[in-house]
Amino acid sequence: MNFKSTMLSSAILLALVGCGSDNDKNDNIAQPQIAKFTLGVSDAPVTGLKAVNVVFDSITLRTQGGEDITFETREDDDETKPEMVNLLDYTGDDVFALLEDEEVPAGEYQWIRADVINGDTNDLTMTSHVVYEDDSIEPLIVKRKGNDGVGEIQLDGFTLNQAGNEFVIEFDLKKSLVDPQNSSEIVLKPRGVRLENLAESQDIEGTVSDVLIANCETDNIAIAAEDGSFGHAVYLYSSDVETPMDNYEVNENETPADAPLATANVVFDSEDNQYEFELAFIQPGDYQLAYTCAAHIDDAEAEDQAFTLHQIKPVTVTSGEDLTVSFTLPE
Repeated sequence: MNFKSTMLSSAILLALVGCGSDNDKNDNIAQPQIAKFTLGVSDAPVTGLKAVNVVFDSITLRTQGGEDITFETREDDDETKPEMVNLLDYTGDDVFALLEDEEVPAGEYQWIRADVINGDTNDLTMTSHVVYEDDSIEPLIVKRKGNDGVGEIQLDGFTLNQAGNEFVIEFDLKKSLVDPQNSSEIVLKPRGVRLENLAESQDIEGTVSDVLIANCETDNIAIAAEDGSFGHAVYLYSSDVETPMDNYEVNENETPADAPLATANVVFDSEDNQYEFELAFIQPGDYQLAYTCAAHIDDAEAEDQAFTLHQIKPVTVTSGEDLTVSFTLPE
């Protein structure tokens, strides 16, 4: 990880761990347990973009008691600049660290929130934006109530144990980036973002055979892109989903139960001479993993009736072990 230094802007921690009096009257009073908290960001990439630059202004943790602990996130070489991260530079299990070993109270937390500086066409060098393959640029925004130029990505509760805790905010850009019609802005929706504990998650890595890729393209020639290309990807579903697909009911406020939990592009590795994929930060459990060549028609805002999965495998992720999966023609 590329660890960054940050500033604690809340006095809560100091109050909780204050020293005893001169007379040591508090020597016998149990002091709150302290946790060290590290937070990074990573992403599952999306095609058609050269950069997805997200500007992080701060990270806030809310304790079970309702107190907020806020850290400003700033560039190493200029503490006045919020941290800009190109998510496409940190794919798979590569992580950019926003916080490193910050001391906070151990225990349960209601939520964590990342405040993002929304894109502004008047100052794209300092605000969030995307860069297309043709070098054109559009602002990137996270919607929220209010109009102060700040968006919020808020994720559900978690636990910090006494000692070290390493977490990552994983952006599944295929699901979270939306290009609204008749708009000059790209929207980043929190529904494609998840918080994972690195100590409790594993990676799924694998390959897709050349023959299977060719067969998928032949079977789906009617939905090829205008230039004849296809979108090759793998989708991870819960084992409880009866029929994995991508025509689930789109919900603005939450991720549908039958939606994929994570996605990853299948890319050709010239050194290994094979097509490979990687899904990072997956909790142990039973899943269904599917390969498709129809990812190019996957619309995060619509039901994709033409979308199909070419091959589906049941898989089990075991604690402490990364999983390797190969998609090939059935024997």
